[in-house]
Amino acid sequence: MRIGVTNDDGIAAPGIARLVNALVGLGHEVVVCAPQGEMSGAGASTGSDLRTRGGIEVVETQVAGIRAYGAAAPPATCALLLVRGAFSEPLDLIVSGINPGQNLGVTVLHSGTVGAVLTAGNFGVPGLAISMCAGAEADEEVWDASVAMATLVLEHIPDSGHSGTASLNVPGRPLADIKGIRTTILDSTPGFRATGVETLRQLDNGRMHLAFTYAPLERESDPETDVRAIAEGYASLTWLQTISVAERPHWTPHLEAASAMRGMAT
Repeated sequence: MRIGVTNDDGIAAPGIARLVNALVGLGHEVVVCAPQGEMSGAGASTGSDLRTRGGIEVVETQVAGIRAYGAAAPPATCALLLVRGAFSEPLDLIVSGINPGQNLGVTVLHSGTVGAVLTAGNFGVPGLAISMCAGAEADEEVWDASVAMATLVLEHIPDSGHSGTASLNVPGRPLADIKGIRTTILDSTPGFRATGVETLRQLDNGRMHLAFTYAPLERESDPETDVRAIAEGYASLTWLQTISVAERPHWTPHLEAASAMRGMAT
């Protein structure tokens, strides 16, 4: 397959190099475009540069020994550059990661790792986001486990008729301690909750530094969710839906009638 690779941690992050090395080892043709620096939490934002005459700055570099491109843009824009053929012929798949840190529950909406593959999906290219439920300082065997689980999923994609977007989360533990892979749904939370906002510093002229506070959720997640799978030692593979039309609320015909009664043009 011809695979485009991106991330939200930046072109020099350790996870993307490990991922590229694994994909090349599987015999895939790999094209890399990732943000020039840290862009975690960017979601599916493309920024404003898509609509300006100045364009997007892209710097040629290398990742894991192959040509790569660092873009002054969010992950979703990198995915668009890949999908739109900026660096290669049409792609079969976009892979995003490996992200050090979980992307679980409905808060994947805010993940740059996941946002990149959702953006690709909106333009007709399937994608896989890969996240490791541990930080970048994790031991090599933990990183290796994430690479191994990602490789396992990717090895099955050509045989599965893959035509969607998925998010893989891997427990932050050695491969021997991972029980397998579960196909899951998104939990309603990522396993914790925001408890409020605190003021870290009060500055002059009305300026301040604010931060969210969090606490673990004291409840057991449903068995079919991604949070539960990770808690029980399984990797979680969750299929995601790109943007689609929602069912209209029952009151919208009344709104349309009200607008007609007020003499609005139709």
